[in-house]
Amino acid sequence: MQKQTLLTIGFIPLSSLALALALAQSSSPLPDQLKGVSPLKAMQLANSWKGTAVKSFVDDSAVQFTFPDGRQQSVPLPAKQMVIAIAPYVNQTHPCKTHFMSGCQGELVNTPVKVQVTNAAGKTVINRTVKTLPNGFLELWLDRNQTYNVTLSAQGRSVKGQLQTLKGSDTCVTTLRLQ
Repeated sequence: MQKQTLLTIGFIPLSSLALALALAQSSSPLPDQLKGVSPLKAMQLANSWKGTAVKSFVDDSAVQFTFPDGRQQSVPLPAKQMVIAIAPYVNQTHPCKTHFMSGCQGELVNTPVKVQVTNAAGKTVINRTVKTLPNGFLELWLDRNQTYNVTLSAQGRSVKGQLQTLKGSDTCVTTLRLQ
């Protein structure tokens, strides 16, 4: 009986095999999928490609991708904005300066977090509750060349910190412990 099952699997019609290979290839991330996408869409793709062989990170100028075949692609961030990924935590964190969507993992996955961000003049620029991504991060799009105060609240705990969007600023913040 076991031998028969193996023989059945071994005799997949050629058309079915070709279809299966085409489907497998079409589901693999490709550089062409980044043509003409916005920086926000590039971040969404990078997050959705976590667990694949594509390496991705965001620095102060662009969303960067390296594909398994060595090809590299980047999607420039807007001239007036950059993204900062924040992983609030209670018990565990990791040291990080550059956010790797393909590798960074925060503790609080799919967790609602109240986010309040004010600029140096005290103007509120963000005041809403967002859910952390499956990687445990919040992604904040903020105007460049600014210093911000941030307050995060979740699970009955809160933390205050400071963010900067200057040239060379960190894009990964993993130091905000909820207490």
